[in-house]
Amino acid sequence: MQFKIASETPENSLFRVAIRGGQFEIFASGEIDPGATERFQKFAATNSITDAIVLFDSPGGSLSEGMRLGRAIRSMRFNTGVGTYGPNGRRRYQGVCASSCAYAFAGGEYRFYYGNDERIGIHQFYSSGDNQADMGDTQLVSSILIDYLQSMGVNPQAFVVASSARGDSMFWLTEDQATALGLANNGADPTVAEIKMAGSSPYLRLEQTLSNVTTRILFGCDLGRVTLLAGIVTTPDLSREKQSFLKRTYLETDSGELMAAQGKAGTSAVGSVLWLDRLPTNSDLVELLRTNQLGVWTESGGPMRWGATIDLRPVKQKMAHFMENCLKGN
Repeated sequence: MQFKIASETPENSLFRVAIRGGQFEIFASGEIDPGATERFQKFAATNSITDAIVLFDSPGGSLSEGMRLGRAIRSMRFNTGVGTYGPNGRRRYQGVCASSCAYAFAGGEYRFYYGNDERIGIHQFYSSGDNQADMGDTQLVSSILIDYLQSMGVNPQAFVVASSARGDSMFWLTEDQATALGLANNGADPTVAEIKMAGSSPYLRLEQTLSNVTTRILFGCDLGRVTLLAGIVTTPDLSREKQSFLKRTYLETDSGELMAAQGKAGTSAVGSVLWLDRLPTNSDLVELLRTNQLGVWTESGGPMRWGATIDLRPVKQKMAHFMENCLKGN
């Protein structure tokens, strides 16, 4: 496997800083061979790379080396994707990451995959024959692969899917399949729900971290009425700046806008969080429970809105349980 980055011309450097926030694109191409991990680590150190997305175009290779490379990528907190080196070093959204490459891809902290001209393929590994797992008997291989996937935050069901394709064939994943298995997360960690305490009063905290922002939702209970705080977590300076120019704020469900307010009404900038404070009606609560993706949005009079989204699908049961207990006065 070979590694390269675009040459640091003024144009490329400006593009890297302005568009990608300073993140390098490391193009990893070819077969994953023994020693690839050491070469990758040396490459990153030699080029003083501390923030990168590793873009794979590989048919696979050594399974054990693929997992070693994935662990190295995770330890460096790099992201992964599929792509090829284009003109002037600009990424082409095409390429293949198959077989053991998929396990190296799983090492990314954020793992971007959109299908189309990019393809990720998985299949069985054997303890012998043309598709050797190079690490012992089949039972041991299965255990190692499942442990590895779990450690990377990937659903072990991916191993079951891979096992459905014989070693001489390939199961090509769609974007939806890759995200459902957790192999790709496209810049978003899973939403987390926790019951917290504010003095003697419990509240439900929902939080999802994306590659560039964190969304936080707090459901409280005040005398049998559910309260809501929706927060966009960035930096203290940005939160204050955004709040000072607010013209309009609102939540957005799958069906449209919800609980809109004008100007700075119902907002506050506290530390690194811009909060939207709302008192939802019962019909608002029903709409929140129906929606899958909730947006927290602000407008400042320009053509672009600013905010963040949160995936509510994994936490709907906890939301419903908290709301029901509050409305019943429990």
